[in-house]
Amino acid sequence: MKIKRILDVSRKIHPGMTVWPGDEGVEIRRLASMNNQDACNLSAIHMGAHSGTHIDAPFHFIPNGKTVESLDLSRFFGPVKVLDLTHLEGCIKEEDLRLKDISSEELLLFKTKNSFLPEEDIFYKEYVYLHESAARFLIQKSVKTVGFDYLSVDKYKGGGHPVHELLLSKEIAIIEGLLLKEIEEGTYFLSCLPLKIEGIDGCPVRAVLAEIAV
Repeated sequence: MKIKRILDVSRKIHPGMTVWPGDEGVEIRRLASMNNQDACNLSAIHMGAHSGTHIDAPFHFIPNGKTVESLDLSRFFGPVKVLDLTHLEGCIKEEDLRLKDISSEELLLFKTKNSFLPEEDIFYKEYVYLHESAARFLIQKSVKTVGFDYLSVDKYKGGGHPVHELLLSKEIAIIEGLLLKEIEEGTYFLSCLPLKIEGIDGCPVRAVLAEIAV
């Protein structure tokens, strides 16, 4: 496999970044500094497990679901298909996905209008989300991974978390907070491996797409 270029589709993590309402913000503290004659520069990071570009483990919404360290890594590493759905308003429904070529065992990333929202802006409550009918369709298709370009696949305050519950109950991986503005529809190679943190419900990732030379 010859890589033509690597495309970063991750949000930058920094103090003051946009987070889900109610989540803790990001704090980065310098514990040691060479400017203060310390032997090295040393930092500590405090942030929520679902900050920026991150993955959700089943345990996030399934009481006895798998936690991050137990996840199938093939769901976060391998060939992936980016679907352009930027023409849609409101949400992605089953009928929208039926127009796309979706096969069993695929990793999918959904590019919507969300990718064009200012990255450093306040939380946008009217983001495009994934409708419950689309989640059921993806389960029928037996896809492995669903990647989304905002901080949740579910509607903001839409009454529960049906999409999370549907997908995670089938151990379909969820990646949220992607930035796909510059990515064209097509097939790439995805890498967004979570850290091996025991007992946790989610984890920030550095998500990249490799464009493969033909």
